[in-house]
Amino acid sequence: MVFGILIDVPIVVGGYFLMLRYQKQLTARLGRIELPSLATSMLLSVPLIMLEEQINCMSSWCGTVLIPPTLTILLVEIFGLSPVSLKIHAKNAFRVTALYSVFGVFIEAAVGGFVGAGWLTALIFAPYVWISYGFISLLPISVLIADRQLFAKNPEISAVSPTAEPAHDGYYPKFLSCDAQLYIPACELAKQVALQ
Repeated sequence: MVFGILIDVPIVVGGYFLMLRYQKQLTARLGRIELPSLATSMLLSVPLIMLEEQINCMSSWCGTVLIPPTLTILLVEIFGLSPVSLKIHAKNAFRVTALYSVFGVFIEAAVGGFVGAGWLTALIFAPYVWISYGFISLLPISVLIADRQLFAKNPEISAVSPTAEPAHDGYYPKFLSCDAQLYIPACELAKQVALQ
């Protein structure tokens, strides 16, 4: 741990529960980014993985590298998890990331930080590893699922990636984000005036 257990554990655990608590609000804010949802998801994953891996670093490279060597592996895992969550039409990002976290615990037990640790140590730290994997995957998967759900409701509006039409179709200024998840009175008024 980089900063010590009294700082590192609350950052990961507290950050995870804050993301879980404010998931819809954070997803709506991230929905204003005008990139394809997969690109937004992957870009969001990078800082989360870097923070988590700097906190839960291995002793061989802890504190000596800026970009953790596990970044690529975890990005590939989240990249693989993204189409799976879309293919199964997941409605709840927590369930998807909970299963991914279980997978992460098994990976850590097979080839990661639990190798060589006793069963008791592995059982004690398994919930923390589960939360760590949830920390890096909850928001990226939430962005994908929210975009797919919004696109399914209205193919002309997308929370993250304006694929069919731009979220700002000329009726209102470009700096306003008038997506279906947020009710912005100025957007509705501008649409009504434009239709008259």
